[in-house]
Amino acid sequence: MRSLLILAALAALVTTPALAAEGSAVEARYSPAFQQCLDAPTGQSTAGMIQCVGEELKIQDAALNAAWRETTASMNARQKAGLLKAQRAWIAFRDADCASRYDPDWGSMSTISANFCMLRRTVERTIELEEFLPGEN
Repeated sequence: MRSLLILAALAALVTTPALAAEGSAVEARYSPAFQQCLDAPTGQSTAGMIQCVGEELKIQDAALNAAWRETTASMNARQKAGLLKAQRAWIAFRDADCASRYDPDWGSMSTISANFCMLRRTVERTIELEEFLPGEN
């Protein structure tokens, strides 16, 4: 139950319809094991939630890497270099954005928020790479 409250609190951070739809697409990518982990007794504590997010992040990071390989497979060196530059900028943004959500003065909820941020941003980037259509815009 606590995990549902935390997920609801994080979902409340989404304030616009466009972001809400994006959040739904992101959440649809989470594995069934992730919710099971959060619902388990061990997933009810801060440490348990962070552990669940960490395990899900491994799954989603693998999906991100697969999307990267597929997206870059038919690119020439110049195109790959351009996307690599963007990917490095995205990593810097993700890390800074998620780090900004943590402060010890904000309590354990900020630790959870920062970890969920990493997970959410990873899935968002996976979707972006899957939708990446070179030469079309």
